[in-house]
Amino acid sequence: MSVILRVGAGIAALILGYLVLGFIADHWAWFASVAILLGGTTLAGWFLFRSRGHEHRDRALTAERHALMRDVDRMNIPDFDVMIGRLLVGLDAKRVKKFGHRKNDLGCNYVVTFSNGKRIIVRAKKDDRAMRSRNGNRHVQILGGEIKPRWDCDAGVLITNANLHWMHHASRNEAVAAQLGVLIVDRIRLAEWIETGEAPVELRPVRAAIPASSATAVQ
Repeated sequence: MSVILRVGAGIAALILGYLVLGFIADHWAWFASVAILLGGTTLAGWFLFRSRGHEHRDRALTAERHALMRDVDRMNIPDFDVMIGRLLVGLDAKRVKKFGHRKNDLGCNYVVTFSNGKRIIVRAKKDDRAMRSRNGNRHVQILGGEIKPRWDCDAGVLITNANLHWMHHASRNEAVAAQLGVLIVDRIRLAEWIETGEAPVELRPVRAAIPASSATAVQ
């Protein structure tokens, strides 16, 4: 009796499978649409989940760096200069020489010499509450004009805790910096450098790839 039941169940399963396959064959377009809809919904949900995860991590990272820069903002100028000096020493350059301040408000000067012979003049300028709105572009221009005549260097770097990339000032500052061979390391890039210990890629000793100023390029 059990054998008859098993045979009957097998035949019933075959008949049911045949009917199901026939139904699917007759309505394949509908099934394809449902499959595409379900697949698209699942894929969209996966991307949304991942993007929200990245956004959460980005927000946490941004908050950490804001807190870090608030500590930098509270530093006095000598402590700020010392911090920048330590970052420059971390570049593993051949030589880092500090020239200090020149009795003006331009900041602290360092000449960094890389093992490939390239020399850069680095100016550390703590935000004086006028860097962002008025003086950022002025500091870029002054540094750019001193790269070769005063310091005999190939390029310049302006490091500041001010934000020189806000609103319409970003494009203007970057355009002037690119023309004069100055790399701007302002608030966001400085926070990343301090937190990760990794310098901007243009300053890493393997490349030291800051574009030379136009004045340097023709000489």
